[in-house]
Amino acid sequence: MTLKWIKFLLLFTLLSFISSCDNGTSEDYAEINDRRTSTSSTTIVLDKNKVGPIDAGSPFNIHHFTQAFQGFNVSQQTSFQEGEAYPVIRIAKGAKTLITINPNVDQTGIYSILIEDNLVHNQLGHRLGTLFSDVYSYGKVEKCRAGQEELSGKAICYAPKTRNILYIFSGRWSGPDGEIPPEKVLSTWALDAIIWKPIR
Repeated sequence: MTLKWIKFLLLFTLLSFISSCDNGTSEDYAEINDRRTSTSSTTIVLDKNKVGPIDAGSPFNIHHFTQAFQGFNVSQQTSFQEGEAYPVIRIAKGAKTLITINPNVDQTGIYSILIEDNLVHNQLGHRLGTLFSDVYSYGKVEKCRAGQEELSGKAICYAPKTRNILYIFSGRWSGPDGEIPPEKVLSTWALDAIIWKPIR
C-alpha cells in the first residue's frame, strides 16, 4: 500500500469518527448560540466607569436605551422632586425594575443611575442586602450623610475607595430624622440600593 493511500485512509477514518460524534443539527447549534447571546446580553454590570452599556457620554434618550437594552423592558416615566416633574427611564426585567436613569438639568445626558436589583452585577462585590458591617471595616467608614425627601430615614455612603458610587443603607433606628446613626447602629443596616454617577 502506498503512502498516498495510507494518508487517504487515515483522513477518511478521522472524518468518519468526527461525523459519528456530531449528532447535532444546524438548528441545535443555532439554539445554543441564541442562548449564549441572550445570556450575555441580559447581564448588566456596574463598575466605576459604567452601568452596562451606559457611560458618561450616553445621551438621555429612550430610543438609545431601547437599542442598548434589547431583551429588557425600557420605559420613560415621570418622577417628581420638590413638586417639579421630570422624566426618568426605567430598565426592567419582567416586573422587576433593575435601574432608573435620571437626566441632567437640560435632560440631554445622565445625572445618575439608581440600581435597584441584584440582577445588576456589582463588580465591587457587594450585593443588595449586604450588611453595612460587611462592606466597611469598623472605624474605616467612607463619608456618609442622611438621606432626604424620598430617601429620608436612610444613610447614603460612598462605596469603598470610590467617589462616584454611593451605597444607600436602611435599617431601624429611633434617633432623630436627618441624622446619621452611630456606627454601632449602622453596622446592622443593609444595602438597599446603589447610586452611580458618571465621572466627568
